[in-house]
Amino acid sequence: MTMRFQVIEDNGGGLYLVVFDDDDACIWYASGYEYSPANLQEDIAALKEGSHPVADEWESNIPDGCTPQQLYDKLTSYEYGWQIIADNDGIYPGCMGAAGRAVFGLDDND
Repeated sequence: MTMRFQVIEDNGGGLYLVVFDDDDACIWYASGYEYSPANLQEDIAALKEGSHPVADEWESNIPDGCTPQQLYDKLTSYEYGWQIIADNDGIYPGCMGAAGRAVFGLDDND
């Protein structure tokens, strides 16, 4: 079963992957995918194939003393400045900035 996930793009072009458990708690969080677009595609594919980022011990860049939920809550605490650009249901080109379009291989006409 695919874990529920979101790809979020902030207004500075930062890309984040967040993964949720069955209770909608954020259990895994990583940022910096704008620098490694292939890694984002690989991680999404692994999630769709049933990988579990915690059980499979995926690396994350969470600062010491923080939890995935705290970072997700901080990122999404503002009304503006971030968009969900992809999730389990698909990708959302109309919500993407340049970084999201590059990662998903879209041009300005998509």
